[in-house]
Amino acid sequence: MRTETEKAARQPEPPRAPAAHQAREARDAASPDAVATAPAPPSLVHRFLRRVLPWVSLGVGVLGALMMDRGPERAVLVAAATVVVWLTLMVLQWLGRSDRAEERGLRGGLVKVARASSLMATQSLIQLTLFFALPFYFQAATLDLGHAIFLIGLIVLSAASLWDPLTEWLLRRPLLAPILPLSGTFAALTAVLPGFGLSTRLSLWLAAIAAALGMPLMAAAAASRGRRRRTMLLAVLASSLLPLSLYLGATRLVPAAPLTLVRVEIGTERSGKWVAQNIREFYGTPERLICATAIASPLGLKDRLFHVWRKDGELRARIELEIVGGRKQGYRTQSRLTRFSGNATGLYSCTVETLTGQVLGTRHVRVSPEPG
Repeated sequence: MRTETEKAARQPEPPRAPAAHQAREARDAASPDAVATAPAPPSLVHRFLRRVLPWVSLGVGVLGALMMDRGPERAVLVAAATVVVWLTLMVLQWLGRSDRAEERGLRGGLVKVARASSLMATQSLIQLTLFFALPFYFQAATLDLGHAIFLIGLIVLSAASLWDPLTEWLLRRPLLAPILPLSGTFAALTAVLPGFGLSTRLSLWLAAIAAALGMPLMAAAAASRGRRRRTMLLAVLASSLLPLSLYLGATRLVPAAPLTLVRVEIGTERSGKWVAQNIREFYGTPERLICATAIASPLGLKDRLFHVWRKDGELRARIELEIVGGRKQGYRTQSRLTRFSGNATGLYSCTVETLTGQVLGTRHVRVSPEPG
């Protein structure tokens, strides 16, 4: 007869839980407050605000862009904003370099507030620089394809700065974060600095250098200590693309803001500071062709421009002119073309250009042989 001990020995043992499951149960049992400290799902109000606030911000941004004061006294604020925007972006990248925002307690809450404040400040400054400069480029642009590409790019970037989720997504990524502030710095300084008495050429290069310097500084704040040297090298190489492209001729893609070609005419006789009769076609060989222009620019601007004469696309003359800003009707300038040796018939053009080759506008006149 089998004993009770032998029966108990033959009974199968209950299955044991995996080691990982046992460790998890032990950890949960040791921390009774684990359930209490788990993050609660977002409330209905929180979800509603996350959906509505981007649209409210979009409306406020559009309204602010339309009603923005673009007077000369505002230019100082915009110029300062191009510097401050990089500082706020550096702070944002430094705060996001570690997981401090995930810490609990008072310190983690302060870090989260600092990140949110830096993000909002950076976005506001980017909008200020982009939307202040945008109308000046529209006024200076011609029907050139390069100007159209530049304006489309500037419009897309300005629109991106208005949509909070997209702006936040860009600014939180070290490789993409410089795109918006770099564009705002370049566009704003190019349009603002001539109002302080700088030439359009100097303003263009200072704007490009200022925008290029911001990227390595931001990279230094965002990179970890082990990767800082490599990140800085890549940032310097990337930031040099803007000045290099301008040196290679990309200046012709940039409208000559804040200059505006108000009026341009070609004639054969003078009438004061204008032409007696604006012509589109002339029969025979003229004694002279006169190009008269009116160029509007901000008060305080003094610059040199060129009337570039061409015949059938070939350069005939490049005549330097001086302009002074502040006149709403535009500062009037004139140049003349007088040498017509050989066959004078053809398509003539007078193009207004800056020292860097930025085009303000062109006027054509055709010289045809005398009928009969």
